[in-house]
Order: sequence, then structure tokens, then C-alpha cells
Amino acid sequence: MRMRKFVGLLAVVGMVMGTAVAGWAAQSAVSVNASFVVPSWISLSIVGSGDVSFPNVTGPGTYAGSNGTKLRVLSTASWSLSNTILWATSTLPTGASQVVLDAALGRSFDRTSGAWGVSDINVSYALTLSAEDLASVPQGSYNLVIQYTATTN
Repeated sequence: MRMRKFVGLLAVVGMVMGTAVAGWAAQSAVSVNASFVVPSWISLSIVGSGDVSFPNVTGPGTYAGSNGTKLRVLSTASWSLSNTILWATSTLPTGASQVVLDAALGRSFDRTSGAWGVSDINVSYALTLSAEDLASVPQGSYNLVIQYTATTN
């Protein structure tokens, strides 16, 4: 009988201790702070080739580009897009008017600004030349280099 009491007492003590330990573990918690900063960051790329060509200019009118350009902006902040023709790296016949060509080469965007995240921008092109414009655009081959710039706001 003594043995049973001793075993019974151990079982009761074990249950009480197990409940106490489990109660402490269920109520024990700590927390830490994980801090970081995401700076303003932006990336601009062309999806696909992006190059565009036009048919031979045979007189005044509007000539559609062979294809458009898809730009992709990845940004951690709101952004805006701008563009310019890089005349120093473009190829023009002697005497061609940069002012006329800049106005004649239409670039249409489905958007020029956005919020943080990933954004795709489609650009289409049209070359529109009047009879007066053609007087400033001599015969020859033209290769205009267009630079796109994405800037965080």
C-alpha cells in the first residue's frame, strides 16, 4: 500500500508541476523590433527590342511607326517619365532641322507617371511632316536616338 501512495503522490506532483510549467510557457512572450528603410529607388528598362522604323517619306503626311516601345518602370516611389532626342548620337543628313524633326516625331504614351511598384508604359510613334517641314528635311537616312528618363517624385 505504501508503494501505491508513493506512486500516486508522484503522479499528482508530476501533474501539478506539468500544469505549472505549461502555464508559464503559454504566458511567456517576448517581442523584437525589425527596423529598416526603403530608400527612393527606380529602374527603367525596355521590354523587347524597342526599335521603330518608318516607311520611306514620299511627301507630306503622317507615317506610322513599324511598332511601339514597351518601357518598364520599377520604383519604390511615385515617378514621372520624360524623353528627349539625343542629337549628338543621332545621325542626320547635313542641313536637317532638329527643331522640325523633334516636332515631327510624335511619341504617344499611355501614361507618363505612376505610383510605386511595377508599371509598363506603351509608346507609339508617328512621323508627321507638312510641305513646309519637308523643305527642312533633306534627302538621306535618319537615325534618331530617343532617351527616356524615369524620375522619382
